[in-house]
Amino acid sequence: MFRKLQIEPGDHRIVEMEKFRVGIKRETEGWFFLQFDDQQEDEKEAPDFSTGEFYQTGKSNSLLISPSLPSKPLVFKGSGLFVSPGQKLLFYLKIPLTVQIYFSKNQPEKLLKEIFVNPLSNTWFGNPDSGEPAFSLGNEYFLNPENAQPGSYEALCPISINNNSTGVLEVERLIIRVENLSLYKSNGKIVTSLVSLDYKGKDVISSASYQYSKSIHGEKAEVIAKPQNSMDRNMLKINFHFIKNIYKSEQ
Repeated sequence: MFRKLQIEPGDHRIVEMEKFRVGIKRETEGWFFLQFDDQQEDEKEAPDFSTGEFYQTGKSNSLLISPSLPSKPLVFKGSGLFVSPGQKLLFYLKIPLTVQIYFSKNQPEKLLKEIFVNPLSNTWFGNPDSGEPAFSLGNEYFLNPENAQPGSYEALCPISINNNSTGVLEVERLIIRVENLSLYKSNGKIVTSLVSLDYKGKDVISSASYQYSKSIHGEKAEVIAKPQNSMDRNMLKINFHFIKNIYKSEQ
């Protein structure tokens, strides 16, 4: 699925995706890209690349195809999830991955294309005047990671919520800032960093950390993608609109 390609000028490759294929042709100093479904072209014949997109890149004949998380935060809509005072809830979400294609090296300035294999719907998180655009992740969750069965273009995202308040919490809307997540290969699956949320009450600043967990990732999981956010901020303030206190805190 994720690989490095060396293509000489005049040659082409067909890269299989989950629901379609991408044709790539190397020109002297650039690349043609053409997306089509399995029924559209005969593999024995070269596609008509003149109808595709052309990128001028220079003399490098190498491409790097790598996984990435979506470019905007994800919003999970809770469905009947409650956390009692002093309790910790661990559950898992499936996050669709994008496919990024770079020329020469995996560097931001060398990114050519980002392909959404499983497109997400747009949504808005927060107040109308001070919120932010995001992608909707739906409300599906798993208490046991073995039941999730992520596809080839999905990552498993572990979420831990620690309720350090005095009231029962309902997980209502949770925003996941994917730019802070790493991607690991663990037991044949792609798993994100653990998103650990510490809730201390509606009127108290709470925090989130994005971290490696031996109990989830194993002793030595392979890092396949580093966080998009290059700032070293382990503990981050987050917007807790996602959670609703259904009982008043004791005075």
